[in-house]
This record gives sequence, C-alpha cells and structure tokens, in this order.
Amino acid sequence: STSLWHLKNEVELSYLAQSAVEFDKMSPLTWIVVGNCLSLQKEHDTALKFFRRAIQLDPHNAWAYTLSAHEFVANEDFEKALCGFRQAIGENPRHYNAWYGMGNIYFRQE
Repeated sequence: STSLWHLKNEVELSYLAQSAVEFDKMSPLTWIVVGNCLSLQKEHDTALKFFRRAIQLDPHNAWAYTLSAHEFVANEDFEKALCGFRQAIGENPRHYNAWYGMGNIYFRQE
C-alpha cells in the first residue's frame, strides 16, 4: 500500500483497502492499508484513527507508528510526530523511515 501511496494510485489503493477489510479485519496490516488510502485522500485525522487501530492490534508495529507520525507531520503537530517516530525506533532501531521522518522534522525546525 505504501508503494501505491507514493504512486498516488487512489483507485488501486482503494481496491486494496476494500479487499483487505473483507479478508481480515483483525490484521494490523489491513488498517495500515486503509490508513494509507485515507492519507492519500488528505483525510489525515481519519487516517490516524486507522493507524491507531493497527497499533492496538500490534503494539510492536514500527510501520504503524511511523505512518501515524507522518500524519501528524501533515497536520503540523510536530511534537506528536516526533513521539511517533521515537516509538517506531524503539520497536525497530533500524527502521530508517522513522529516522528519516525525525531528521526531516529537525531540519524543518532550523
């Protein structure tokens, strides 16, 4: 779903999200896909709700924390974004996406 998000392919991402929900509502990946779909549609607050659901289902999912943090960045809530990136790094110290996100925030604040 992240690839489809970067390609800005709303139709395919929406189809993937619908298929994932039909397949397994208890998978954190399902809610990550749905969150990515909503993020692409600029529905950042709603996307956050689905990323939080993914975290509820798997509190060790670094991707869910990272994607949540990116939504906080989109909402210009940099403190919450930093917290999310730090949580992701706490779960996976080699999660380069979270390190990039944190660095990006610090760069913006200079």
